[in-house]
Amino acid sequence: MDYKILLNNLIDTLVRYGIRLVIGLFILFIGFKLTKLFIKKLENGKGFQKIDKSAQSFIKSFLNITLKVLVVIIAASILGVPMTSMVAVLGSLGLAIGLALQGGLTNVAGGVLLLLFKPFIVGDYIKTENGHEGTVVKIDIFYTTLRKADNTKIVVPNGILSNEAIYDVSHYPTRRVDLTFSTGYKDDVKGVIRVLKEVASRHELVLDDPAPFAALQSHGESSLDFVLRVWTDKDNYWTVYFDLCAAVKEEFDLRGIEIPYPQMDVHIKDAPNK
Repeated sequence: MDYKILLNNLIDTLVRYGIRLVIGLFILFIGFKLTKLFIKKLENGKGFQKIDKSAQSFIKSFLNITLKVLVVIIAASILGVPMTSMVAVLGSLGLAIGLALQGGLTNVAGGVLLLLFKPFIVGDYIKTENGHEGTVVKIDIFYTTLRKADNTKIVVPNGILSNEAIYDVSHYPTRRVDLTFSTGYKDDVKGVIRVLKEVASRHELVLDDPAPFAALQSHGESSLDFVLRVWTDKDNYWTVYFDLCAAVKEEFDLRGIEIPYPQMDVHIKDAPNK
């Protein structure tokens, strides 16, 4: 008789908690599906499209994680886990995760700072002190994704970007192109400067204001080094850079201006006869 009572109690317990388990799993499944659907609807909404693109990725990532955590809490409560115990567990778990993932929390804080102060936005071409550079593709909670000129993907932690100098190359509509050319010591300084300005002025993508600037920069070991500085639209930077390199070489050849290369004079002294 005792065995029958025990068996009945066991069956009742399994049925009761089995139903709760099924409902909990169902809540998880539906909750995650609804979260995905909500994020997709939000992304396609007209109001959301008006938000800065830099903030869009961050908001989507934050809402996705927050809603899924909420779904897990609801499923746990259906399974009969007391909310007080749930809060205590979440608090302890949060503390443990916080200690273990200090870098991750730093990245989250960095992401918030990047969105608040906007040192750059999606679409900007940036450079960092650590040598990372590329076009900003998206800013998530933990990382910022860059695309290099050779189409390489770089993922940089937000904590790093929020704590170092960032060079936003494409922030302003124009950029200055700095070039250095070397000539021989026998070449006329004023003539070389005049040639550099003429070549720069002939290029259709070089801006007239500010006007091209050329000057003798330094006296090298085997050459005179001249600097040429011109302004152009930011999208034309590399076109102007490479075009001027070729055009100056061709003009130097036509004018007979020497482009020197390092040389070493070796003097051999005969040994005295014994």
